[in-house]
Amino acid sequence: MKRALLLAIVVAGCSKPDAPAPSKGGPPGGARKARVTVHTAEAREVEYAIDAAGSIEAAEEISIPARVSGVIDVLSFKQGDTVDEKTVLCEIEVERYRLAAARIEADLERAKAQATLAETMYTNRLKLYEEGKKQGKEWVTEEQMAQWRADLDKAKADVARVTADLALARRDHENCRVRSPIAGVINTKPVSRGEYVKPETIIATMLNVSTLHIQFTLPELESSRLVPKQEITFSIRSVPDRLFKARLFYMSQKADAATRSIECKAEILERHEAFRTNLFASVRIVTNRKSSVLVPDRAVLPTERGFVVWVVDGQNRAKSRVVKTGLRTANGVEVVDGLAAGEKIAVDGAAALKDGVEVEPPGPPREGTKGGAPK
Repeated sequence: MKRALLLAIVVAGCSKPDAPAPSKGGPPGGARKARVTVHTAEAREVEYAIDAAGSIEAAEEISIPARVSGVIDVLSFKQGDTVDEKTVLCEIEVERYRLAAARIEADLERAKAQATLAETMYTNRLKLYEEGKKQGKEWVTEEQMAQWRADLDKAKADVARVTADLALARRDHENCRVRSPIAGVINTKPVSRGEYVKPETIIATMLNVSTLHIQFTLPELESSRLVPKQEITFSIRSVPDRLFKARLFYMSQKADAATRSIECKAEILERHEAFRTNLFASVRIVTNRKSSVLVPDRAVLPTERGFVVWVVDGQNRAKSRVVKTGLRTANGVEVVDGLAAGEKIAVDGAAALKDGVEVEPPGPPREGTKGGAPK
């Protein structure tokens, strides 16, 4: 009995289990196809562009000083006012400077009268002196003639001095009314009515916004790609859905000692009510455009051989291929060598592929995908 039981156990242990049934629809031998998404490489225009951070600035920003001393009697502007060369910003003791000029005008009339008298006296005595010499008599001495000549020269010098004083007084009378030297917009008003000011006290600062500039800096290598009058575009945060145009007009001949960057300026070619000086601007400069092969960035895999894409051939088999990449753009990665437009490549799932493995045939793009690759 025990012997029969032992024999049954040995026979059961030596029997082979049933082989599993092959999957329906699978390849011979039970090998599974790799599930990947497939994308067709496309030729598109690629922009070679430089991006930089910049700011809007006025063509000119000036300080308007007082040119005379005194108390501000009238202050006729406020911040934000638009002014021109004829606008009187303030008046500084206008009546005092008017009276000062009038007093010097009177001094000038007196000096002219003294000069006329001195010239008449000298002329008459000169005739007497010359007549005496003819008759051999000394009616007027040479010393007296020298004195009268000196009086005439002094009178003429007084006229010249007072004339200059009058010109200065008239200039002060003109300058006691402070005007802007250029047209623009008042930016700051650091003084108040009734305040005592001295020459060079700042009455106002103003911006010449008739022309606006974009100021930005670039690394030395990127700046070498720019040319004079290069067209640039920029955007500002308050108007994010619009690009504005500007034209490059200045590149510094001196690089920053710390960063080696180059300061650049461009003239804004169009105006917008949202523009303000010192606003941040996102600058973009397109230096070249050309047609290149673009693929999704997920399709380009870094390996020890370099960057690789998996190309799907006509038999739906994957094969790795080393490619040379260029720019990374919003539409994908530029492939400058190793891949032609129209070739199919694996995108999602490509990292698990091996050379020669069969992939599932690419079907129509699923909803929410672009170019066969999920977003």
